[in-house]
Amino acid sequence: MERFEREVKTLHAALEQAQATLTSSKFARMTLKEHLAQRQRLLSEMENFKQQVLAVQGCQSVLRVPEEVVTSLSICRTAVSLQQEASRLQHTAIQQCNILQEAVVQYEQYEQEVRHLQGLMEEAHRVIQDEPVSTSNIQELQAQILHHEELAQRIRGYQEQITSLNSKCKMLTMKAKHATMLLAVNETPGEKQSDSDSGSLRKSCDSDGSAVTVRLPAWILFL
Repeated sequence: MERFEREVKTLHAALEQAQATLTSSKFARMTLKEHLAQRQRLLSEMENFKQQVLAVQGCQSVLRVPEEVVTSLSICRTAVSLQQEASRLQHTAIQQCNILQEAVVQYEQYEQEVRHLQGLMEEAHRVIQDEPVSTSNIQELQAQILHHEELAQRIRGYQEQITSLNSKCKMLTMKAKHATMLLAVNETPGEKQSDSDSGSLRKSCDSDGSAVTVRLPAWILFL
């Protein structure tokens, strides 16, 4: 039983750490690529959940607790709930990675378009600056003026497109980060432990004197 309690506490601690990472506000200061890289690392680390869940299941099976008794034991109910939460957390991390991956692809496309437009602007500026002014022929001068006005109009158009794309980049970043944060943790009435359950868990699971609070969140996906 002591080993079972230790494995349950270990799994609980790992889930709380992952949960805290998933909902941390510090990622708002990261770029989309940095945010995606962090989520991918977290998802990789979550592979350890499988071993921890198996350890909990193995300990529980060794106890050979009858199925009808499992529901009456706080530690067993907690073990089952934590296994379900591990699955939900992994699913949430996957959803966040998908959102961020799509956003990064779109962001890079916008960046590529901006670089292309900047190249066109630089070329138009170069033509205006390098083209010698014709003063000997009025018709050539008028044609040159019209050409320069056309180039200037193009440059203004490029600038407007770049401004629009920059706005799209900012909006895309904001929406992607907001969508990942909306994968938030909320306790639902059916998942919250009663005081008696919590007391039993502390007695059975906290032989070291530290309190264990089990939260069983509901993950709501806004995609």
